[in-house]
Amino acid sequence: MARINPLPSPKDGSRRGQPSLLRFLALHLAIGASVAVLVVTALILTDAHALGRLIMEDRDPVVAIAMLMIGFVITIGSAAMGAAIMGLPYDKDDGTRGRKVAVRVTNEPVLAKAGAAVRR
Repeated sequence: MARINPLPSPKDGSRRGQPSLLRFLALHLAIGASVAVLVVTALILTDAHALGRLIMEDRDPVVAIAMLMIGFVITIGSAAMGAAIMGLPYDKDDGTRGRKVAVRVTNEPVLAKAGAAVRR
């Protein structure tokens, strides 16, 4: 089976000037995580909907802040990574890639099974 290497390494062994998808995603995850930290900090400090007071009056506010922070980092970080992926430039495909299959067109009917669930 052929092994696919989406980012082939240069001949001299250096990785300079070569884009790395993991580095790209890590950068955008860090951007999203920093935005999430700012949002959670602003929510707690501005006491939006008494959230800050509720967290600070808790027996262990660190757990509540950590849970809130983890949820926001996952949500905003993955949204930032998704937006970055969607914003990547792409080349128009000219139709020369992929497996070519010869198709023979005939006017003969073909039997096809159509599965349907039986409701009772």
